[in-house]
Amino acid sequence: MPGYLREIKTTAVNALQQAFLIAYPESDPAGGDQPVYVSIEYPVNPAAIPAVWVEFEVSQLSTTGIANTETDASGATVTRWKFSGNVSFTIAAMSSNERDLIYDELVAMIAFASQSSAPSTFRSVVEASPLLATTWSFDTIEARGEAAAPGTPWGTDEVIYERGLAVQVVGEFVTDPQTTDLVNLTDIQVVATMEGYPNVTSTIDVTHNSP
Repeated sequence: MPGYLREIKTTAVNALQQAFLIAYPESDPAGGDQPVYVSIEYPVNPAAIPAVWVEFEVSQLSTTGIANTETDASGATVTRWKFSGNVSFTIAAMSSNERDLIYDELVAMIAFASQSSAPSTFRSVVEASPLLATTWSFDTIEARGEAAAPGTPWGTDEVIYERGLAVQVVGEFVTDPQTTDLVNLTDIQVVATMEGYPNVTSTIDVTHNSP
């Protein structure tokens, strides 16, 4: 199976990491450069708290295109896929106040920034992926509830405070059928044949089009 799932998650992680370095007002208590740990893995040690855990919930995946073929830069035939789902962000912190500070910052960098004429750091990074063409529903955020329970993954009785949110994403990617590797979208050519006119074709260079 192509690696689009990991690509969309790691792209979101990278976007959050860059955005937090610019926007989040708190400093890293360990003295590092990253104030909030962001990963596709749930934090399992105190050094990774506070954290944002990134997941992608797939709701649809299918091939796309009718009566067309696509090739990469070498002329090999490739397959285009379309997908949709929700990217979810789960915040984990050691206090309800810090959890809520991070939640507010997430909302600001994901949703509020979309109303600005200047793209946010988060939006700029997720939309610049060379392997995925995505459209994020920045105008709607789905709340995923909150939790506070004693007991940590590292075996203490401390309380971990969590709160989640999710954003709908639709997009496309292209794979090499032989290797199932993702193909750089700027390398793709679309050759469409008009129905009833088998000898008439047109070639279009595709450069990171949104679906």
